[in-house]
Order: sequence, then structure tokens, then C-alpha cells
Amino acid sequence: MASEPAIPTWPPGAHPLDLVVAWLARRSKLFSLGWGDEAIFARLSDRFSYSAPPSPIAVNWSTGVEHRGITHRDGTFCSPLELLPESARTVHVRTWTGAGHEAACIFLAASRDEGFRLREHVFGGLSARRFDLYFLENPFYGTRRTSQGPSHMTVSDQGLMALGMVLEARALVESLRSRYRKMVVAGYSMGGHMAAITAAVTPFAIGCAALATGASATSIYLRGLLSWSVDLDALVDESDSRRSAKARLAQLFDVADLTRYPLPVRPDAAVIAGCKRDGYVFNSETERLHQHWKNSTLSWIPAGHFSALVTSRRALCDCIAEAADRL
Repeated sequence: MASEPAIPTWPPGAHPLDLVVAWLARRSKLFSLGWGDEAIFARLSDRFSYSAPPSPIAVNWSTGVEHRGITHRDGTFCSPLELLPESARTVHVRTWTGAGHEAACIFLAASRDEGFRLREHVFGGLSARRFDLYFLENPFYGTRRTSQGPSHMTVSDQGLMALGMVLEARALVESLRSRYRKMVVAGYSMGGHMAAITAAVTPFAIGCAALATGASATSIYLRGLLSWSVDLDALVDESDSRRSAKARLAQLFDVADLTRYPLPVRPDAAVIAGCKRDGYVFNSETERLHQHWKNSTLSWIPAGHFSALVTSRRALCDCIAEAADRL
């Protein structure tokens, strides 16, 4: 058994809460089951797979429950990504809707964000600003778990999750398009990155709030605090090395580098928010996304990756409202 590698130096200025979370999570290893299904990588290596028009969906909605003028419903539909395992094919979505609302926001989930409670808590206040809210659950999470559970996802599983998030968000945007005057896709961390790709490949004008994210996930997994949890030893075979495993991971993550994609139809309706003391997403990556998305708005939140969810909820909601206002 390979010895546990020394913990890398943390990013300068990282918020103490980010360091504590990374330290506690470091033994819950990512990719401990290895690379996964090699046959899937050929599909995932093509960035145009994100641009493929998703098949139309029909959402089956539950009976609504009204609370203070807002109707809460859960719905399901079949994922347009046929490569997903059967247990992850059914997409679960929760919505908060209000009478007369003309704007909607679709929220994608962050890494390890199962269920809807966290996003409802952080972003639920937008319903008072006359937004209808739609929360999607990621493939392999919550009610979409496989028998292995999200802690034992392979690299190919991670790639399928990312592709599924984008195709499912695009399909939901298409199905709702005629109902709303303004639509925004948003997310935090990994959810923000996938929301940004969704906006980039959607062939009509939508707003985007890319929160606590940047142009690429490569540095997040290989140099930021999340790298403490990546099980590189599980990605190494007898003819391989940790360096070559890192190089292959970087190549795979490069497919989702936003600078490889065209600008959204309305980059001026994109708000990119970075956390100044983020130990997971480097400020330079957030700035690189802003530079690529010309005319986008860059907003800095004086917090860390995790503390912002506690101390800066209003600022995060303001980013979404601003993206809608610019449409």
C-alpha cells in the first residue's frame, strides 16, 4: 500500500474555515476506485458533447404545496444523457413558483451538495424578488445515487456527472423558455462552473451567475485545497507515476475549460463572483473567466469558499438579480 503523501502547502490567504474543511475531508478520498470506464473517456474528451442539443423533456410535477404565496413542487424527468447508469437516469428537480413571476433561475449543485436544502437556504430569498426558482440534483447524488454512493465515484463518473449537469440544465431551460421573459442559470463552485458552460453552449440569450468558480477545474483538483482529497495513488498503475496521473487528470479537466468555448450569447448578462479568500478556487482562475467573457461583470466577495455561504447570502443573490437585470 502506498504511503499517504505529504499535505501540500495551502494557497496564501486561504480562509481558516476552508483549511478546516479541507483537513477534515482529506481522508474521504476522491477517485479511490480509480479511473473507471475507459470506454467513456472517448465521449467525454470531445468538448462538442456539451454543445449537442438535448432531446426534449416532459417534467412530471407533484401536487404543489403553498407557503406564504410560494408554491413548492418536486418533479422528475428522464436525463437526456443516455450514458448514465439506470439508477441515475431520473432527474429530480424542485421548484418554488409565485403568481406573476416573469424571471426564473435554474440552480446547479456544488460538489457533495446532495438534496436541495442548502441551495434553498442560500437562494430562497430570491422568490421575494419575484424569481421562480428551479433546483436540479446532480447525477450520482441524493436520490440519484448508485450503489457505490458519491464518495466512491470514479473519474469517468465525475465526467458523466459534469456532462449530465449541462445537458439536463439545457433541457430544462428549453422546456421553460416560453414561460419566462428572463432566465438565469446559476450555481456555486462546481455548480457555477457547469452553469457557465450551460450559458456558453445555449444558443439563445440567458443570464448566468457563476459563483465561486473560475475558467478551469484543473487547479482546483491538482493545486487547491481539494487536491488534499484526490487519491492519486489509486490512479497509478505499475507503469505509471503520480506525475503522469496528474497530467492525465489535467488533460481530462481541460475539456471543460471555459476558454475553449465560445462566449454566451449575452456575456454582458453574466456575473462572475469570486471569493477573495478562497482556498479551493484560485482568484486568478476567476479573473481568467472574466477576461474571456468580455463585458461580463466581476464581483469579489470578502470571504472564503465555505464562509461565503454563511456570511454573504445576500451578495450571492444580488449577483443573480444583476444577471437578470442585464437581460
